[in-house]
Amino acid sequence: MSEEAVPIFEISDSLATRCGNTLTATFVPGSTKIALSVYRPIKWSSRDTPSDTAGEDPVVISIAQESTLYKEPLLRSLLSETNGTFVTLQTLVQEAKGTKKSAEYLQISRAYRSIIRFCLEKLDHGKKTPEVQEDEWRLEHCTKATKTFYAIECMWHLFEILYLQQQQTSQVIVHHLLEWVRFHYPNTEDQATDLLLMAEEASECDSYWLTLRRLIMLGQLEVPRAILLQNRKFNQAAFQAAEQVLKTMPVYQDGYALHKFNSQWEYWHVDLDRKLAAQTFAAEPQLELIMQLVAGSNKHWDAELVNSQDWYEFLPGYLLYTKPTCKPFELRIATTHWLNRWSVLRPEWQMKQLSRMVLQLMQHDIKLFIYDAQKLNDSHWFSTHLIDLIYHTGQFKSYFDQQNVDLAALRHSMVFEYGSFLMASRNHWQLAIDYLDFCSHEGAAAIELLLPRIPLRSERQAFKVLELAKQRGLVTVEQDICKVLSKRAHSDQRYGSALEWAIRSKDVLLVTSLADFILKNYSHTGVIFSPDVLRSIGPRMFISPRLVFLCKYFEFYELYRQRDFVSAAEPLINLLASKITPAYFWPSLLIDAMPLLNSEEPKLFINETLAILQHLEMELVPLIERNKLNTAKFDNQTSKTIFKDYRVENVEEFVELMRLSCARNMVRATIIENRGPPT
Repeated sequence: MSEEAVPIFEISDSLATRCGNTLTATFVPGSTKIALSVYRPIKWSSRDTPSDTAGEDPVVISIAQESTLYKEPLLRSLLSETNGTFVTLQTLVQEAKGTKKSAEYLQISRAYRSIIRFCLEKLDHGKKTPEVQEDEWRLEHCTKATKTFYAIECMWHLFEILYLQQQQTSQVIVHHLLEWVRFHYPNTEDQATDLLLMAEEASECDSYWLTLRRLIMLGQLEVPRAILLQNRKFNQAAFQAAEQVLKTMPVYQDGYALHKFNSQWEYWHVDLDRKLAAQTFAAEPQLELIMQLVAGSNKHWDAELVNSQDWYEFLPGYLLYTKPTCKPFELRIATTHWLNRWSVLRPEWQMKQLSRMVLQLMQHDIKLFIYDAQKLNDSHWFSTHLIDLIYHTGQFKSYFDQQNVDLAALRHSMVFEYGSFLMASRNHWQLAIDYLDFCSHEGAAAIELLLPRIPLRSERQAFKVLELAKQRGLVTVEQDICKVLSKRAHSDQRYGSALEWAIRSKDVLLVTSLADFILKNYSHTGVIFSPDVLRSIGPRMFISPRLVFLCKYFEFYELYRQRDFVSAAEPLINLLASKITPAYFWPSLLIDAMPLLNSEEPKLFINETLAILQHLEMELVPLIERNKLNTAKFDNQTSKTIFKDYRVENVEEFVELMRLSCARNMVRATIIENRGPPT
């Protein structure tokens, strides 16, 4: 998008409106920034006077920029590790060739979650370090990231239980939900650990019975039993009966026959109700309250739910005691009833985003869940990887078809947008390539468009970009990058590197301009830049006639410096006859012939001398004459300044000397060539 095509839009602002001004915003080209400004419409008839509100309110011009969590160094490993898992999933799908591999998809999901957990551990450890504690911005950033990715891990775990894990196990999900809620509400378990360490003294602790009730409501049985065993009153009949109830409670395990389990559970539940009716636990009111919770008494559950943190905290525990064989399709109804009950108990409670998205998962509203997932402050990391996993599993196709959603197009769009987002980052652009590679033609087009725009900070990075372009056959991209590097090297006075990159770009004009630069510098200073590069060019010289001339001249130059004049004569004559000599270099080329012509023992014979004299008269002299006419009207420019060589001051005087040298060498060469053999 060109700078002129960047749209400008108005923003409602009370201060600007009160002052009669208009607040506008525009996207800054080439960045994620939005520029804000205020102006007042001025007509041709408006007087140039200060406004009525001048000086009353401060004028603020600000730049709004998109914020991202990934500026925090502790989060960068999250992107690179999940990128590897994403590529693994794509490879798995390609190798599967239509066969379903639900176990592998479950492993991929768990890999994503383990990466998130590791990231959370790094953030938690990082927040305690002095460098983060002293940096207010980083501390706030780490705190936000922790909250965001904790919520993501919580929702991903629940999604895995409800939609992926059930494919590998039975349809009963309560015991999996208990594992989920235990994992995400560890505080009660930590308190229980403290009570266990206190042994018999734990029963004197103020939080003893509260912790036991919380454990029971979270669906944990073994830990409460262990705590009760340490109670000083455990030998009493009430405690013995409670231990027996908890010990004999049937817990469903994968592989059990449902009808057999239901029979056992009904028998156990009836026996508990009978004991409660017989006031078996009446001697210990707190213990009786726990048994009422185990029995699923709505009255006692309601009294405890008032103090819970969120609506879903104790739902799995309640299902354990009232409907232990709940299946995924029954969870929707159970969730609706439970939430209605919660809303009555906590009318002032406002549902937050995490609570709402957990509800959507339990009610199987995946479409709305994906929509809300895109609102998380994670730059669409979660929604992109989740929709990609959903798409490849294939088990949601009928659901999205019923919702009139093109799942393939949705997945393609989200992966493409996420890849484009990463491409705009100076640290993560290489990861973006893997996402765009799996976006069909649009992804390939985006790579071709964005790859040349990556800021190249070093040649090492440039080689990475070039390798990526080469792997994808992006010849134009390779050439554009080489051009940029060539011009950058030339600006840094690394002329050899500039010439190498120019040759690699295959840009004839660029190569020619650099060869011209090297030749002109030599004619002015007598120094040839980057001789090592010129020695190694080899057949690549044929990309440009000017580069061919430079390389051949350098061969002559090397022989000349080694004082191998006989060998140097042949390439010099070939250069004179090549018809690729640039006009500005004729003086230098002919000056190089002067020592050969003035040698006491002729190095150039009659034909070579005639050729030199011919080029002098047919090439250099006409150029000087034409240049005199073109520069006559300029006082500060003559043929001396146009045709310049560091070895002569006046090119016209050089012409006369050259003629004389040719004549003398002709005489010597004629005598030698016409001299007969000795008698």
